[in-house]
Amino acid sequence: MKKTKQAKSNFLEWNNQVLVSSIKKIDFNILLITILDALFYFLSGYLVIFWLQRIQAKMLSFNLPTDVSVLGVERTQQLAAEAKAFYYLVVFSFILLLIAIIFLASIAKGIIWAKTTKTKISFALISKFLVLNLIWMGFWFAAVFLASWLVEITTATKFMVIVIVTGLYFTNTLYTIFMKEQNFKSITKSIKFNFTKIKLLVTPYLIFFIFLFIISNLSALTKLNQSVFSLLINLYGFIGINAISQFEIQIILLVSLLVNPLFLLSFAIFRYYVSTLVLEAEKAG
Repeated sequence: MKKTKQAKSNFLEWNNQVLVSSIKKIDFNILLITILDALFYFLSGYLVIFWLQRIQAKMLSFNLPTDVSVLGVERTQQLAAEAKAFYYLVVFSFILLLIAIIFLASIAKGIIWAKTTKTKISFALISKFLVLNLIWMGFWFAAVFLASWLVEITTATKFMVIVIVTGLYFTNTLYTIFMKEQNFKSITKSIKFNFTKIKLLVTPYLIFFIFLFIISNLSALTKLNQSVFSLLINLYGFIGINAISQFEIQIILLVSLLVNPLFLLSFAIFRYYVSTLVLEAEKAG
């Protein structure tokens, strides 16, 4: 019993030291970090809506008669060829969209994590980070897609949330280790770390998600979410993107949650804490 209490006491003391150490690392770079984070989500939302509107415009360009049976053989074959070409266009352009988002993430998140971990920024670092993200983010994009495609509609949303939260859990550790070692062995090393040190990580993540829930409710009560959403509608409209469909509105709503100043600051501070925790845990073995 005494040993258990002693272990808990040591764990709390160590966590407090990590927290204090992470807070000491916070400087004016946190402003750059929050701006880059907001810019990444804003531009990603822009790319997704831009892609959606171009695909919708292409769909509307199809001239299908109300009675398909009146079409001749030649016209039917032509429509079939156009439909096939459109299918490949959707697939190919969607892949390009994901690559564009990964490219943006590699620049923005690369600088963010370099500033968080006090790593020197270089072209070589960002280039390696891009390759890392093509592998890592490509895997998680595929996981989310499979979750939405293979899982039943009633459970798809819950399953996707699980995939996203799991991805976040593994990604924070990966980026911390990668910034330190700058090689692709960081992937296997971070996965191993997340499993072997799960006791160290679970509690901070649970507290963080509870904190995000509280912030979300506060933002709703103070109408901060509504203000950010209105600002985004105006900004997207200014650069030529006018959300028409319900799905486009949902995308802007999601972006408004991600660029909420309280969320951005919380993510930034949590990065400092997690990165410090991971590096200190590595030292402790």
